[in-house]
Amino acid sequence: MLYKFTELTKEEYTEFEKQSSVGTFLQSGEQAELLQKRGYKIWLLGVKADDKVVAAALVMREKVHMGYIFSIDRGPLLDFENHELLAFFMSNFVKFSRENKGLYIEVRPNVTLKMTNNHGELLGEENTVFIEEMKKLGFTHLPFVDGFTTAGSPEWEYIKDLSELTDEKSVRASYNKKAQYYLKKNAQFGIRLRQLTRDDLPDFKELTQKTADRLHYKDKNLNFYQTVYDVYGDDATFVFAELNFDNYIKEENEKISELDAKLAKINQKIEKYPANDKFKRQYAEFDDQKNQHSKRILKAKQQKEAAGKSTVVVAGALFIQQPQEMNYLYSGTYEEYMDYYGPYQIQDVMINKAVQAGLKRYNFYGIAGKFDGSDGVLGFKTTFEGQARQLVGNFMMPVNPFKYRVYRLLKKMMGRA
Repeated sequence: MLYKFTELTKEEYTEFEKQSSVGTFLQSGEQAELLQKRGYKIWLLGVKADDKVVAAALVMREKVHMGYIFSIDRGPLLDFENHELLAFFMSNFVKFSRENKGLYIEVRPNVTLKMTNNHGELLGEENTVFIEEMKKLGFTHLPFVDGFTTAGSPEWEYIKDLSELTDEKSVRASYNKKAQYYLKKNAQFGIRLRQLTRDDLPDFKELTQKTADRLHYKDKNLNFYQTVYDVYGDDATFVFAELNFDNYIKEENEKISELDAKLAKINQKIEKYPANDKFKRQYAEFDDQKNQHSKRILKAKQQKEAAGKSTVVVAGALFIQQPQEMNYLYSGTYEEYMDYYGPYQIQDVMINKAVQAGLKRYNFYGIAGKFDGSDGVLGFKTTFEGQARQLVGNFMMPVNPFKYRVYRLLKKMMGRA
């Protein structure tokens, strides 16, 4: 087959990415626009056969000393079983980068190395064949990064298969008992979800920044969130889980009134049948429930006073929807409101939204790849029951070997200094 390496129009590229089985928001036309707005130089490169696009990639260029890095994050988009096509794309990508003052290239393909269960136990075989294929093409496979990072796309992610889910009942049944319990508790608090407007984004940034400070990672800046909102449009969902203290306290008082009526009736039965322990047990049970509601009211009143307002944000998150999957990306939770379980409600609503949209995969995105209990993010995500996926990682190749050796020598000397 005769292949042609070429730049693609945005329309050609977007149409191909949307239908690609390995398509991802990081390789979308919207991501290309986002990177451009944030000051990066990008190209939409592809391969055509008989004037039909058969491979494509969003390429980003970054300046370094003595040249540029040309990188493809979660691409290229092509049939990786077609080794001839892969080799053709990569050889031409190297040539293109060299002609545009590239120093070296980095490629992070959207290819699975292995799948594991929630305990890190291997499901199936590792895809080491792909790594060897890339090495044969002249790439160096870089060491895997230990732990979780927000600096780039993660090497580990957690995904949930939606293909067998059809409605809210089947979705809820697919979670583990812990998530189901927290969602039941959350329903008692009257938390409401609200989709954000652009004017709400500073509040979203405040939430994510406080969460990042607490968990010691670097957050995106406000401009990033605003650009995502502008570029992705309806495919980006910024959402808050909010609690109205006045409504919550009112509902709790109504529940106490209902319990008081039940307690009065049971007390009459106790007076009439003092030897019947059944009524005494019922009274103790309802009285305990009343005490729990009273504690909630006291806590809510104290939190309202501390907040200085009736409605507060409990948690929030950003999602991006693609034809291939729903992506859960950036989020935050206020520590003082964790007991309201807002993040569970947010995930449940968005998983159901993905199912109703006919999506077959829900991507919880990054995890650390540690299954020893130290990764709290993994612990949260596994309550929704999915699988952990490790990607094949990062591949590098110098496209100007002499300058690259000098570049590495200078970096080493500067490191010593």
